[in-house]
Amino acid sequence: MTHIISEQESSSKAQHGSKKSLRLALLCATIGIIAISFVLKSSLKSKLILFSEHQYKKAVSTASCKQDNVFNHEVAITYFPQNIHQRISKFRCTGSENDIRAWEDRLCVFYNTCYNRDSGHFYYFRPSGSKAKPIFYDSAKGMLFEFSLNNSRTEFVSLAPDGHTPWGPIISNETYPSADFTILHQLHSLIKSRHAQNSIAHGLWEDLGSISYSMERMNIFDQKLVIMHLGKIPNTKLFSTYRQYVIPALTENAMVEFEIYVTSFKTKHVCFDRLIVGGQLSVFPKLKIKENHGREALFYNWRSKIIKYSGFDPNFLPRKHHIIVTNKSHSLFTNSHSNRHRAIVNLKEVEMFIKLTYPTISSEVIEWHTIPFKKQIEKLLQTTILITPCGGVSLIIPMLPHGAHAIVMDYYVSVAAHGFHAGESGSMEGAFLNHISHVRKQYYQVYGRSDYEFDYPGTSDTREQASTIVNMTRLQLLIDKALEEMEP
Repeated sequence: MTHIISEQESSSKAQHGSKKSLRLALLCATIGIIAISFVLKSSLKSKLILFSEHQYKKAVSTASCKQDNVFNHEVAITYFPQNIHQRISKFRCTGSENDIRAWEDRLCVFYNTCYNRDSGHFYYFRPSGSKAKPIFYDSAKGMLFEFSLNNSRTEFVSLAPDGHTPWGPIISNETYPSADFTILHQLHSLIKSRHAQNSIAHGLWEDLGSISYSMERMNIFDQKLVIMHLGKIPNTKLFSTYRQYVIPALTENAMVEFEIYVTSFKTKHVCFDRLIVGGQLSVFPKLKIKENHGREALFYNWRSKIIKYSGFDPNFLPRKHHIIVTNKSHSLFTNSHSNRHRAIVNLKEVEMFIKLTYPTISSEVIEWHTIPFKKQIEKLLQTTILITPCGGVSLIIPMLPHGAHAIVMDYYVSVAAHGFHAGESGSMEGAFLNHISHVRKQYYQVYGRSDYEFDYPGTSDTREQASTIVNMTRLQLLIDKALEEMEP
């Protein structure tokens, strides 16, 4: 159940509310002046006023006379008296603020915006009677006064990875609604999933992971965040897993469908104190993503949130070695002419080799899709060496404990693509895994025709339709290296 902190205002109460707000604002201002004067008198020896937590809460308590002010943690000083009783929209962004067309990677927080249920648009409110101020500073176009070129109403941020769902508010010529409106005080996020319904890798580390990354990047947090999904929430087994184990790591509230959610308030305008949009990161190899430099802490913190919500210690360290080999026996992308997709061809041989070569180390072969998500986390935290094919199945690696090793199968590059040249050994998720800094990665390289086998006759795609033949001598070299590096 989603718990909402909101206010509703009808047209019959608007005038009375305005007078009440005026009296309350004067009272708050008076108390605020007294509090600030007291603080200044006790702090004359320093230009920078430093508060203990108790002093801070006492000094700014006037800000909550009516409700939590959305600008409590930003500079908020009155200068224009005519704006005291107005709610006006504001926003701040990270990303390109000098190229209006670079909207796909932009991330923004909007304050005091409203969705008009009749028009189906979000609106941004300027101060009434004020000269229009620039919204954006484009290097080529100069100062812009709308959120996109020619006020096209979209393309200021993207609600989905790779820019597949452009979004932007409309500048309103009217003031913030004074009647028939609901104000929502919690932080809200508006997204649209792209691959999450079919791929847990994309769902964890892009679609849903981006919500966690965005809050950290903008330094804005709310345990009662409401995640609004644009369009119907996919009814898949994977989304059931997200609802049970992943979304609760972000918020106490369930994900909601945007249209159903805003309709539930029964007012023409649904207004948001804080709305975070954009910032949907693509983290896997694409033409524009070669590495994920600087994102290590974002990935690690998101990993830790998921582990902690599942009831485990993100810093847990196993006290004995355990080796897990992934049996990729299931894939949505398996060709109808094949019974496997990017797997380990000689899996049985690998299993027996490990048991015979390392008899004092426990080991097991796991089909991850047969194990509940929480149990997967538990097993991974007790693993010191994970041996896995490439592809989405390898994206469980971030859940390994600190200092663990992952041996990941490469693929043979037959056609230049994804940043690799023909004849090279390609690391499929390298652009992401290279930045999971608490785990040591070893790439089992694939050098030629003897190192792979096509998954079915007639194909020539060594990236998508070939599986790895593991050489035991080379595998032992990598396992021994892992054991050596985990020596105390």
